[in-house]
Amino acid sequence: MKIAITGHSSGIGSSLESILSLTTNYEIRGYSKSNGWNIAQDDGELIIQELIDYDPDVLFNNAYYPNIQNKICETLYTKWSDRDKIIINTGSISGYLSEMLGDDESDYINDKKKMSEFCIRSSFNYPWNNRSRVYNISFGFVNTPLVTNTTKQINKDNMIDTDEAAHMLIELMETKPYHIVEQVINCNFTDVNEMQNHFQVATRNVLKHIVRSNKNKST
Repeated sequence: MKIAITGHSSGIGSSLESILSLTTNYEIRGYSKSNGWNIAQDDGELIIQELIDYDPDVLFNNAYYPNIQNKICETLYTKWSDRDKIIINTGSISGYLSEMLGDDESDYINDKKKMSEFCIRSSFNYPWNNRSRVYNISFGFVNTPLVTNTTKQINKDNMIDTDEAAHMLIELMETKPYHIVEQVINCNFTDVNEMQNHFQVATRNVLKHIVRSNKNKST
């Protein structure tokens, strides 16, 4: 089985690669800036063509950049309509919280919301109109360097461990008589104000970091 992982060198992506590497019958290919891949390059066209050429059985669409993560999912879902493929997306619970956060203009929030909605709509096409399965898990705060470095006031005890998140995503590879298209994995907070404050800070800071990082390292 061939598996592709975007953003495989840190956070959830690193955990995905480590856990999946324990199984010898998987051929795994990762795509991160650390090995020369920037998903934002050429408006995502370069990574999309590479994924078409590699032709994985399972794609973990994990890396985020404005518009690009969604573009990868939607383009390959259409491309692979007559193939038995699996696309597993790393989403965010922030997509459900735009009204609470008062930040409808955030690319990050809107993209994650669109991702969830696309996966839910697509589930009604399987298997008669499209043989590919598309999944999304909308996580709360995951204990990744990106989150902890940009949102320092969040208690790590309230975060989801990256290995736990990876196991949840990997479980979606299993063939079952049903498929759970969308899952929401939230963190525990003492009150709604604490949660709202953390998400407002995190979504803005994480997005700024991602955009700045990709601009600085684009090739």
